[in-house]
Amino acid sequence: MANTDNTCAHLNIPDYHSEVTTAGVDTLGDILNLQADTQKTVYGYDFESMSLREIMNFWHMNTHALIDEVHEATDALGGINDGKGNAIWKKWKKNHKDYETLKFSDLTQDDQIECKFEIVDMLHFFMNYATSIGMTSSELYNMYMAKNEENRKRQNRGY
Repeated sequence: MANTDNTCAHLNIPDYHSEVTTAGVDTLGDILNLQADTQKTVYGYDFESMSLREIMNFWHMNTHALIDEVHEATDALGGINDGKGNAIWKKWKKNHKDYETLKFSDLTQDDQIECKFEIVDMLHFFMNYATSIGMTSSELYNMYMAKNEENRKRQNRGY
């Protein structure tokens, strides 16, 4: 993790999911709508008035940010608090071989949470792609399910 000064393990994580799913709320829709609102009200993006070129430029910026979050998650997967995190992928570091047998559950609770928050950071940028073209949670869900079914059929056909 490049920025150890902004760790998230200390954050209070209320059980929002249980609260809303019992009420029949569309949690994926909540995430997508919140991300769209954040882009509009916090960062000033008006996707409906953007040209295709502007959307493409927005996607390129988000691709860079998403890749950065993948790198941070990779470091976090190696643990942050012990200072060895990037040894998980840096073969030249003395602790690199330690990771051949370690499991996610071997990380400290704080390191597990940090890694999960990096995945959440990736989700922010991924959702920006969908929000920028007005994709709804129903479309995202239904298209995902249809594509997953097709991918499985392709594998069964020897794809």
